[in-house]
Amino acid sequence: IVGGFLCLNTDNLTPFIPPQLGFAGVARGATSSFFGYLGYDEVCCVAGEAINPTRDVPRAVLYTLVILSFLYVTAAFVL
Repeated sequence: IVGGFLCLNTDNLTPFIPPQLGFAGVARGATSSFFGYLGYDEVCCVAGEAINPTRDVPRAVLYTLVILSFLYVTAAFVL
C-alpha cells in the first residue's frame, strides 16, 4: 500500500469509474473482494480460548472487519 501511494498518479483517477465498465464493473470488483473477508471467521474459532468471550469475540469480529475494510479500500484506491 505504501509503495502504491509512492507511485500514485492522480491522472489515473479521472474518470473515477471508467465509462466502459460502469457500475457493473464496480459491483464485480466488490463481489470479488468479498471473498477476502471469509478469513475473519477464524476469530470465532479461537473464541474458546478467550477469557471473556461474550465481550471479546464481538469486539474482535468488528475490529477485524474495520481493519480489513480499510486495507482493502486503500489497496484498491492505490492500484
